[in-house]
Amino acid sequence: MSILFKIICLFLLILFLFRFFFTEKYLQLEYRFFSWYYKLSGIDAQFKTKSPSIIKTTSLFGIIVVFLIYFAGLKDMEKNKSNVPTQGQKTEIAETINMENANMETVYDFLKKCETYYLATVENDQPRVRPFGTIDLFEDKIYIQTGKVKNVSKQMAKNPKVEICAFDGSSWIRIEATVVNDDRIEAKQHMLDNYPSLRQMYKADDDNTQVLYLKDATATFYSFGKEPKVVKF
Repeated sequence: MSILFKIICLFLLILFLFRFFFTEKYLQLEYRFFSWYYKLSGIDAQFKTKSPSIIKTTSLFGIIVVFLIYFAGLKDMEKNKSNVPTQGQKTEIAETINMENANMETVYDFLKKCETYYLATVENDQPRVRPFGTIDLFEDKIYIQTGKVKNVSKQMAKNPKVEICAFDGSSWIRIEATVVNDDRIEAKQHMLDNYPSLRQMYKADDDNTQVLYLKDATATFYSFGKEPKVVKF
């Protein structure tokens, strides 16, 4: 649509410029192509008495109008383009989560909406933080997923206390919890079913896939200008 809009504006601009700079030739061409219409309509004489000054004035006015329409159209298209969410960008209005009666499912919905959250563990006396993208709700528990060969898995095995943080563009959440390993195939398969792309690297019955659920968790929702909302599960 933007290309068609530009073509139309360009055509009108060329037409009005031609009328302005080559008024006499324009009148000759117009009469040549539409003389049959003027004769049939009985306005042949009136056409021949058209004033070139009027043609120039109306052409100049047309040039100004075309420029105004063109720049107004470009501005409107840029505005619409900026309002379209890019890949990975969140749409706050459509995905607003009701915090009035927040519970464990509210926590899950918020993390799911954010897509990426950050999981912090401890290695000796050094905190470790990394992005996670898997979150699952299974048997009324919130699960995360990783691989047993990864350092994060070894850190959680040694110290199961973790903290999660996520931000959706206007609100954020912090979750303090203890992770509990669940080695059941059913729990692993449920996670893989919700994230089919993981099947390229993990299988429910391999020795690497690991799912863990959050226990004794305290989730706190924050947003500017509002009181924090605490959910325990």
